[in-house]
Amino acid sequence: MTDPAPLLRRLAGRRFLARAALLFEVLWPALWPPAAVAGVFLCLALLGLPPLLPGWLHLIVLALFLVVFLGLLVRGLRGITVPDDRAADRRLEGQSGLMHRPLSVLTDTPAVTDPVGLALWKAHATRALAQIGQLHVGLPRPGLARRDPRALRYGLLLSVLAALVIANFDAPARLYAAVVPSMPMAPGVPATELQAWITPPAYTRVAPIFLKAESGAVSVPAGSRLTINVSGGSLTPTLTLNDRSEPFNALDHNSFQTEWDLTRGGKLVVTRGGSRLAAWNLTVVADQPPEVSWGSRPGRTRSGQQTRLPWQVSDDYGVSTLQAELRLRDRPDAPPLVVPIPLPGGSPKKAHGVSQPDLTANPWAGLPVVGHLVARDGPGQIGTSADATFELGERPFHNPIAQLLIAARKSLSQHPDDRTEALAALDGLMQEPDAFHGDIGAFLNLSAIYYELVRNNAASAVPEAQGMMWELALHMEEGQTEQSARELEEARQAARDAMNKAQQQPTDANRKELAKRLEELRQAIERHMRALMQEAQRNNDVMPFDPKAMQLSNRDMERLAQQAEQAAKEGRMADAQQEMAQLEKMLDQLRNARTQGGHRQANGRRQKGRRQQSAVQDMIGREGKLLDHAQQRAEQNPAAPQPGDPAAQREADSRVQKALRRALGELMQEFSDQTGEASQGLGEADQAMRQAQSQLNQGNDQGAQQSQQQAIAALQKGGREMAQAMAKQQGSQSGEGEEGEDGSEGTMGMMMPDDQNGDGQGAGPQPGSPDRADQGGRDPLGRYNQGLASDNADVTVPEERERQRTQAIQQELRRREADQQRPRQELDYIDRLLKQF
Repeated sequence: MTDPAPLLRRLAGRRFLARAALLFEVLWPALWPPAAVAGVFLCLALLGLPPLLPGWLHLIVLALFLVVFLGLLVRGLRGITVPDDRAADRRLEGQSGLMHRPLSVLTDTPAVTDPVGLALWKAHATRALAQIGQLHVGLPRPGLARRDPRALRYGLLLSVLAALVIANFDAPARLYAAVVPSMPMAPGVPATELQAWITPPAYTRVAPIFLKAESGAVSVPAGSRLTINVSGGSLTPTLTLNDRSEPFNALDHNSFQTEWDLTRGGKLVVTRGGSRLAAWNLTVVADQPPEVSWGSRPGRTRSGQQTRLPWQVSDDYGVSTLQAELRLRDRPDAPPLVVPIPLPGGSPKKAHGVSQPDLTANPWAGLPVVGHLVARDGPGQIGTSADATFELGERPFHNPIAQLLIAARKSLSQHPDDRTEALAALDGLMQEPDAFHGDIGAFLNLSAIYYELVRNNAASAVPEAQGMMWELALHMEEGQTEQSARELEEARQAARDAMNKAQQQPTDANRKELAKRLEELRQAIERHMRALMQEAQRNNDVMPFDPKAMQLSNRDMERLAQQAEQAAKEGRMADAQQEMAQLEKMLDQLRNARTQGGHRQANGRRQKGRRQQSAVQDMIGREGKLLDHAQQRAEQNPAAPQPGDPAAQREADSRVQKALRRALGELMQEFSDQTGEASQGLGEADQAMRQAQSQLNQGNDQGAQQSQQQAIAALQKGGREMAQAMAKQQGSQSGEGEEGEDGSEGTMGMMMPDDQNGDGQGAGPQPGSPDRADQGGRDPLGRYNQGLASDNADVTVPEERERQRTQAIQQELRRREADQQRPRQELDYIDRLLKQF
């Protein structure tokens, strides 16, 4: 007997197919009626007929088709059972032509259990199993032909295919329109519209960010403000961010708004009536503090008077303020000195530069400090640089009394609780009243400073005394006349600005401000004229009468100032402007006269500059002789007889080189004291001379030759630097030499002898002319004489001339503007020109 397992597996497959065929024969007749209804609706939908109906009729037709479809489906499926194995066996036996139901043997059992009966039953089962290979399922026969004798089912299928061809690519849209009827909306109900935007903080200078209603991600700076408007509908929307939820504020019956300050990110959702209107993934970016550092090493400038503060900053949205905080190295607990540093362009994101504030008037000038930079951004976050130690720039003083006062001032800055050293220095000055040369006011101020420190033990006495020391040092260095002239120029500029403002905006407040500034100008004129008279008395100046010069009187100028002030108070701006123009003219003449009187001092400085330049030329000649000696020794043949001892010649040249270097050091110190600047060329020459001396001592003529050539080139460079510095100093000290309208120079008529011209020299030959060749200047070929050097009168400073010319043009325009008799068109044109100054 063969193994029955494969036959049984084959029988199981045949049974499955038989059950499927039986189920199809039952289901297909039951599903055909609802399928026919669905096919009819599909044809109508593909042809686009349902959307043509009114909305309510479309809905009725759709519901009718659905009811008929479901009714026929339920009716057909009702009573249908799934065929079992017994029914499958009967189908297999019938389709295969088997007799006496042989497949039932597989599930039956013998009635007798004797050996003969069992053997007979086993033989019968074996014969039945052998017939399994002959089983056939056959095709299913649902019998639709009897129910549809006209074959309408094929016509419906053909119609569906034709409708698909007609619809083509519009088939999905037509099907959707057929199952979704377009119902008219209730009148008066507006559509929901949502508008959302985020406004970043003003310091970021970022444009508002508009949000789309669709979900998305957005990144904004911290501190931004969210605004959402919802219009349409009567239900109040709700805004949710993480665990925070708040309803909108109602603007009217169908408009709502909410505003939030964003400090953290998360899921931002707008909902209304249980439905979501919009959602965004919000990220809030925290603002980083600014980064600031020193650009290079801070400290004094080359001239030593200014303080150099290099800086560089950066921030993600821009730096708003930058300042340097300086602390005295010897007094770290003292309040810091805060120096504001201006930034380019308002609030740059990244910038660098160098600030050179004038800190010479500060009590810490010339002292070592420890400083760092502090930068702030828009939200107020602070960035700090590393500490740097350097010295503040200070003004050089040449007057002995001024030097002692500044030294005492520094001592009080370093040790404010110990006034012994400062009091000792002040007491020593008080013991020598003759050092003030009859300046009683200066001596009295010194006494006031001394007794202020002795009797007033309060902490505020030290800064007050230091301020008085600074003013007294300036007075002793510059003189009362220079200080009063500076105050007069400041008062004059303030009155000029107030006059322009009162003309542009003729309000009561501006007129009162103008009257106040004119009163201050009158007082400054009085102080300056008094200082001029005191200076003339101390110097015993000769005051000859000059019929071509306008005689200036402080009474006339004070009268003009009072008249202008009274006109401004009464609102007569035209008269006030005319009086101011005349006063400006007299002040210009006063300044020119003072400048010409000061040329005598400038002449002494020029003479000193000539001597310094002559010394440089003499050094160049002597260095050239040393260079000739070194070249001769280097070119000599060692085998040839020597005219002298080379070692002795090098020793002699080394001594000369040392003397030249010492003289150069004294010249450098004298030049620095006079101009307040250091010459780079002279410094290079000093270094080259030192190298030449060392190489001469070592017997190296070749090296000494190169160093001496470098020294000569550096001396020539230093001579040019000295000429430029002297020309610059003369240009800054010269006044306006413009002529008046009558062709004569404006002078006081009593401040300068007749035998001197505008530059303080006699009316002899001009510099550079052949007649001056024997006077120590340049010879007719333009070379320097070995005597006194030229005063370099051919060196011009275009910047100073341009400034003088600009001031002259501005003064002439103001004079013409004060003349109200001129045509209105010309006055308007002059006013437009003056706005450019």
